[in-house]
Amino acid sequence: MSYIKIILGLGIVLSLAGCWDRKELEQMSYTIAIGLDLPEKIEAKEKQAVDVTFQFANPKLNIKGAPGQEEDPERNIVTLTAPDIVTAKNMANSFITRQISFSHAKVIVVSEELARTDVFYRFMGSALKEREVRRETSIIVTKENASEFIRKNKPESQIRAHKYYQFIIDRSVETGLVPESTINRLLAITDGDADLFLAINGSIGKKNNGVTFKEEDQYLAGNVPKKGGNQVQLIGSAVFKEGKMIAKLTGEETRSALILDNTARIEDMYVSYQDPLNEKYMVACRVKKKTATKVKIKLRKGPPVINVMVPIEIEVLSSPSMENYAEDLQKQRILKKKIESELKENLSTLVKRTQDEFKSEPFYWSLYARPLFSSTKEYEKWDWTNKNYPFATVNIKVDVEIVGFGKQMKESEMEKVRD
Repeated sequence: MSYIKIILGLGIVLSLAGCWDRKELEQMSYTIAIGLDLPEKIEAKEKQAVDVTFQFANPKLNIKGAPGQEEDPERNIVTLTAPDIVTAKNMANSFITRQISFSHAKVIVVSEELARTDVFYRFMGSALKEREVRRETSIIVTKENASEFIRKNKPESQIRAHKYYQFIIDRSVETGLVPESTINRLLAITDGDADLFLAINGSIGKKNNGVTFKEEDQYLAGNVPKKGGNQVQLIGSAVFKEGKMIAKLTGEETRSALILDNTARIEDMYVSYQDPLNEKYMVACRVKKKTATKVKIKLRKGPPVINVMVPIEIEVLSSPSMENYAEDLQKQRILKKKIESELKENLSTLVKRTQDEFKSEPFYWSLYARPLFSSTKEYEKWDWTNKNYPFATVNIKVDVEIVGFGKQMKESEMEKVRD
């Protein structure tokens, strides 16, 4: 009898271990971008509905010898109105022949109109119940409709759409012009109910947008003056409070926020500062955080005191004024003081804006406040967001160290050149 039970048990185990639900590659249609918009003529407060746009990968492009570009990329983009993302996937199979998969989706593009409503967080939170939606998927908020953003996105000829999102998001995060904004980070910060979430700000650049010239990081997406290339631009960030978009930060403000946030990643930030010895010119520098930003919160009767020390390394890469900073220590001290002053002003201005306008902060500083209390209940009663951070005294210090002067240290002597 026992032998019969063993044989039956083995049979059940072997039958369950098979790949019965396996699908061949040619049976699948992989989504690389998902767009979300508010549908027209349907009131979001009265009925649950969302316009979902799917951009599918074309597997033929991975075949050796295939052309680098698709003949008609828009054939792989469809939009439909559905109650949510999950049911939209099944609805799309009424005209898509293959089984749709979200397992390779790189990005969810959300229109600003939808992001400013209460239903946005409900859609994002419930989307994770679909097992194929990854928490590492990035979120981009666009000024125009997400469907328009996806359709007008024309990557360079050598970069296929499924690689485009991965490359441009990774590179933009490295430069600090946009924040790292994954679904996981959105849920962690929003559910923590103490800090602000920053999402990537994207837009389609308009021709002759009339924007005046500014410094390299002071733009919002869509306003960067350029000619040619892809219309899509990613710069700046969308600010979310309690799961709802409330404002935007420029590229410069986003960089300041990332410098103050020790959970953020910046690897390759190029910034220009006004030359202190010749204000007509700018000094181009590579800026890196030497170590983590030091944040100390001191409790007292009333709002706390927050002391922040930002250690920065600077490499001077360009000095069109031809001032010899590399060999003159006195000039180096003047330049160091100027950069420290400008950085401190930018950081302090952003902190002031978050206290006055947002009534909360995007620097994840609540992580330093929580350990000061013996219990979660005590911390929640103290109320970081509503009663303390907006009224806190924030003291910021910046310590700049100049670590290099580029490949060629000596500047040309312009007076001798002109003679």
